[in-house]
Amino acid sequence: MIRLFPKQIRSLSYLTKTTINPVDFQLKIPEQFTPKSLLVLSTPTNLPQVIEDSIKLSQKQDLQLVVAGVDTVVPYSHRNGVSELWLDEPISIGDSALLEEKDDINKPPRESDGLNVVSAQKHWKNIASQLKINLRQEMELKLNLANTVFSTGSIITLFYFGNGLNSGQHLCDLEISLPRGLIPRHSSAVVKDNWTDLYPGTSFKVTNCVGNLLKSIDNNPAAKYLEENKKLMSIGSKETEVFVKIKKPNSTKVERFKVTAGGGGWGAKADIIALSPEAKLVKGSEIQFFMVTPEDRYLPNHNDDEVAQFTNAFTFTNSYEETSYNEDTDESQHIYENVFGAGSEQGFFFNDVKHNSPGESVSLKLEKKK
Repeated sequence: MIRLFPKQIRSLSYLTKTTINPVDFQLKIPEQFTPKSLLVLSTPTNLPQVIEDSIKLSQKQDLQLVVAGVDTVVPYSHRNGVSELWLDEPISIGDSALLEEKDDINKPPRESDGLNVVSAQKHWKNIASQLKINLRQEMELKLNLANTVFSTGSIITLFYFGNGLNSGQHLCDLEISLPRGLIPRHSSAVVKDNWTDLYPGTSFKVTNCVGNLLKSIDNNPAAKYLEENKKLMSIGSKETEVFVKIKKPNSTKVERFKVTAGGGGWGAKADIIALSPEAKLVKGSEIQFFMVTPEDRYLPNHNDDEVAQFTNAFTFTNSYEETSYNEDTDESQHIYENVFGAGSEQGFFFNDVKHNSPGESVSLKLEKKK
């Protein structure tokens, strides 16, 4: 008789840290354990130092590094900071695309939303780039990266040092997988947003649609659900943004889309609501309406010492809109242990659901350190 013993899984050692408003910043090897890999998410102003430190570490240590330039770091939506994840196991490097091979100049202009005219003009700053992180089985993040041309001379800053086809190269896209066991199996994603329910607790049914266009809801003109909503109309501000949640028939997945146009006119298109171009609508889907008010679009007053929601967690956000050119240079340095994450002005995808409203976030709790 053969006895089978359960395989012992070694406990993974890791360290997370975020530095806001860094002073004399340096990437420093943890004293708690000998790391094998490091993931750094840095805002543009700190990238020159991060790059210099990364080169030195890769030459002196047997250390794998992944570095990406991001718009903001957590906690909240700071535009001057560095977030670090140190691991005692390697990161798995997947597919990558070289920046020089990104043929963005010849790429067609963005897709029309079906109602509004799209300019044929190309904007160099809007090059599509992405860091894809496989956080855990069935947990996939796609983070849009920052324009870093004024800090590093490269429109995108994304690279890694280690075994792989494009090690040490300027990348436009990169896929990585974090070690197994870092995010517990029982950890679930927590979504937070600034959405106000336009019809509290009520969902409707899509009865006519094509592509990303809503034509009728519960057999009524779609735009009626915005034009006749007193809560939305009473604000009377063009800065108010409208979003929807969609659940397709026979699916538990809840998709989130921005309303890009709807109502307010005459003719065939007057009753139609247009969602963001990536929406692929299906008749019979459930739909709910929400708004983000002008007051909720911008970073609210907050206490940087109240960071419990970010502690022992990975948090990814849609960066709040920047209202000034102040880079918080007059603020003092803050170091947050056990905090890791970043934000993008263009939003991010988590398990193929787009999160792109101001301040919207997804958090994943880690095991609390003893």
